Amino acid sequence: MASELYQKGDKVSAFNAFLELAIDGDADAQAMVGYMLENGEGCDASLEEAVGWYQKAAEQGQHVAHFNLGHILRSGRLGAVDEKSAFEHFMQAARAGNLHAMFEVAQMLEAGAGVEPSPQRAASWYETAAKYGHTEAQNCIGAMYQEGVGVPLDYVQAFDWYEKAAIAGHPRAMYNLGMLYDKGWGVDQNSEKALEWCRKAAHAGHEKAKGIIRRLQEEGKIVF
Repeated sequence: MASELYQKGDKVSAFNAFLELAIDGDADAQAMVGYMLENGEGCDASLEEAVGWYQKAAEQGQHVAHFNLGHILRSGRLGAVDEKSAFEHFMQAARAGNLHAMFEVAQMLEAGAGVEPSPQRAASWYETAAKYGHTEAQNCIGAMYQEGVGVPLDYVQAFDWYEKAAIAGHPRAMYNLGMLYDKGWGVDQNSEKALEWCRKAAHAGHEKAKGIIRRLQEEGKIVF
């Protein structure tokens, strides 16, 4: 009933319904109450109260609550930035199967944010999220295979991951795929395919691809 009220747009009634369930200990409802408090949906916004409900839900292993706590702690919205605690919350959510948390864990491991840097662990989490269809992770693991960072250098693997993300509409992956076609890395060199993907990236808003298209028009050739 609470979910139906929310979907119908009756946020006040939905909040009250979720709150009743949350008080009774329902972890999903606790996470939803936290979300509505964080965003001021059906109630007055209160980040402090939101965090309290997220923490209750997270204690029961609710992965969205862990994920949202990670973002709040990393953003510094509660005061000081706490990347170590943020990483721990993201990791809990990632282990529970949250794709977006897997990506955050990979990024933090790659950058050494709140945790010792580990390109190998970062690549593992990127690839896990990529296998479940996370397009940004697909592009990132493609880049790691292209550069041989955290994984063996493998242009074929890079091409395969870029292609998956590009087909799904990821602008940078479109550009990267075009680059591999132009270089002949992991695929037979194909200037027409390179230009095709570069154009798609430009149309999708990729600024570097836009610049390349302009130069191609001026020079009449493909240069990456």
